[in-house]
Amino acid sequence: MADVRSVHTHLQHYAQHMAQLEELRKLLHDQLATADSCPATDPALQRVARGRIAAIWAALERMERGLYGICQCCGGFMAFDQLLRAPDRTACDGCAHARRHEAAA
Repeated sequence: MADVRSVHTHLQHYAQHMAQLEELRKLLHDQLATADSCPATDPALQRVARGRIAAIWAALERMERGLYGICQCCGGFMAFDQLLRAPDRTACDGCAHARRHEAAA
């Protein structure tokens, strides 16, 4: 017979995970609204804004597909605090650091 406490613990973790995803979804939508509302007359700033908007939409798409929060380099799960700092990120801190280190070399 299954341990009821174990099932309850899993349900608690699932509820916490879903609340965190909802918090990140709201953060992404807030950032999208901010990026969309900034009128840029400089072509360089317009390119940056379009890139930012595309990255946010891509993160929302990954969320819908169930792939959000998975590092596209190592395949590991990204920590919630990393996603809060940059919710549209595609790499964990370790892989992002390695990329910067390789680019500097």
